[in-house]
Amino acid sequence: MRYKLYLDDSGQLHPNYPHADHFIYGGLLVTESNFHGVNASYKNLVKQIKREKGIEGELKTSSMSLGTRKRLLKKLRTYTCNQVFVTVKVPDLIRIDFEKKKDVVRYKNYILRRLVDKLINQKIIPKSCSCLEVNIDNQNVAHSALDSLEDHLTNFFNEDNYYQIHKNYNTTSFQTDFAVNYKDSETNYLIQAADLLANTKLHMLEHEMDLKRFLKENYTAVRLP
Repeated sequence: MRYKLYLDDSGQLHPNYPHADHFIYGGLLVTESNFHGVNASYKNLVKQIKREKGIEGELKTSSMSLGTRKRLLKKLRTYTCNQVFVTVKVPDLIRIDFEKKKDVVRYKNYILRRLVDKLINQKIIPKSCSCLEVNIDNQNVAHSALDSLEDHLTNFFNEDNYYQIHKNYNTTSFQTDFAVNYKDSETNYLIQAADLLANTKLHMLEHEMDLKRFLKENYTAVRLP
């Protein structure tokens, strides 16, 4: 069975970002069999809200009202899928040269690998998964990141512990294909949903907004460093 992971980020992975101390990835994990129903339902709700409010183009999380945010989050809670998050407290990172794009890309790859690792360890992604398709908003994606995440995930989980060649380890018991796609949020509604979830989690951490009850129960969260 194939699984689809939709992710977007919120905040900035840089210590000089003035608006937040946290960097967040948030999104949805959905099986291929449930994807079409979830996508169609969320798309229809977003289009309905845009008609009601006379909005042209993308319904942006950054400019939506609290009422609209809650309305969308309540709908997302009802879907057969998993809500997932990675939160990073940026001031606590001490070994990244933020001026080097490659260092930042490597750390983002590490963040997402930690999320996938937790989903596997908790058996949310089962061994029967034939392919994990990771879909990420393409805004501000560094050119050097286009292929590196797919390689990073494949090598870590499938290739005889590629990153541990100085130690004796058995091959990981989880082996699957990985496909990484960068999507345009303007036309991809589950990337828009991921943006909403990531932004909501950032508001919860930075502004202590009481929004947890609008998230799906038992969501998966990785907290770093």
